[in-house]
Amino acid sequence: MRLNKNVEKSIDMPKLQSPFIREVVNGVYVCTPRIDERYRWAFTQEAEAIEKLDGTNVSIVVKDGKIISIYNRKNLIEPWKKGNKRFVEGILESIEKGIIDVEKLEDGQYFGELIGESVNGNPYRIKGHIWLPLSYLREHLRFKFWDELVLDLKGKSDEEIYKKVSQVFEGLWSLYKRKLGFEKTPVNRNVSFEGMAAEGIVFYRKGTDEMCKLRRDMFDWFVGKRHKEDLK
Repeated sequence: MRLNKNVEKSIDMPKLQSPFIREVVNGVYVCTPRIDERYRWAFTQEAEAIEKLDGTNVSIVVKDGKIISIYNRKNLIEPWKKGNKRFVEGILESIEKGIIDVEKLEDGQYFGELIGESVNGNPYRIKGHIWLPLSYLREHLRFKFWDELVLDLKGKSDEEIYKKVSQVFEGLWSLYKRKLGFEKTPVNRNVSFEGMAAEGIVFYRKGTDEMCKLRRDMFDWFVGKRHKEDLK
């Protein structure tokens, strides 16, 4: 997914907010049963629900059919430096598998998730690393059930929407882990990201570049290690 057409000036991946307003409760930054009006569309037919992978954000800058830069967030990745092999390896793996064809990409900066052995404890248990562009995730990891769910949410109060969505996230399976052949173990509030559990969902607003996100660890029932920025 190309979010920046300017190859001369790179940008960081925009920070995605929660569609539910969040507050600090008992030292943890969690969702409340109130919807942020800016993202109410996430609970309507305007939204596409795409699995959020537990990786690190990496972007490539393409010019004239060649990758001229690699970034991990704002950090320029210099491939020859120690510790940067995973970034190059992940992008090359994506090319080898035909996930991206750099020569056919228009000039610009493309964002995606790097997952693998040295990223967040490798919850997907894969060998090596792979970089998955947001465009690939959007095409292949769409939660189709969300299309029907939002029909049931129509006309509901914020609290009713929160309750229903919270229940869905308690048992949210990972589509990517399913593709990798993980054993189909149950998912509930007593597991974090192990087994079949998904990290969360990124919501895309159809026809726009607008996005927001919900992770399982944003809910107060979550048991397990939370993102550091959520601990106050």
